[in-house]
Amino acid sequence: MSDSDSDAPEELSAQQGLYQDEEIRRIQTDSKARVKREGKELRRLWAQRKTQKESKVTKDVQEVEESGTDKDEDESLISKGMLPSSIVSMLAAREKQVFLSDSEDEKPEAKPRKRKKQKRSGLEPIILDEIPPPQCLQNSLEFLKNRKMRVARSNSVLNNSNQALRFLSNSGLLTRK
Repeated sequence: MSDSDSDAPEELSAQQGLYQDEEIRRIQTDSKARVKREGKELRRLWAQRKTQKESKVTKDVQEVEESGTDKDEDESLISKGMLPSSIVSMLAAREKQVFLSDSEDEKPEAKPRKRKKQKRSGLEPIILDEIPPPQCLQNSLEFLKNRKMRVARSNSVLNNSNQALRFLSNSGLLTRK
């Protein structure tokens, strides 16, 4: 008997069940909050790394701008086939502006927010008068109308059943055996 008892589910009172349910829900909400926190932290770290890389690039550009603007250096660079530092710094500034404007355009299109579905408790009553008839009902009614039009006498018998019964009884079809 001890073997079968170990396989049986644990028996709880209603109050113990409610307590365990509350505990499970609390643990679930805590874990959801932790996941959100960790996600925010990861995004923040990623953004920091990305801004640090961009700031390094801007520092390099500033260093190039600050480095000698002497005409002697410019002339030596031109003789080597390179652009003067003033033109290089101007081009770098333009590229920086282009990249900033591109990133600003992308931000509004990032993510459309999803709407939460409203939770419904239980079933709601359905009013049958508000539900339109299905298409199969209309199809079957059309079929019956077409069928009636093909067979003329069945239509006349259905419309005037008393008269049809009189015709049959007078002609003697019902009395014959």
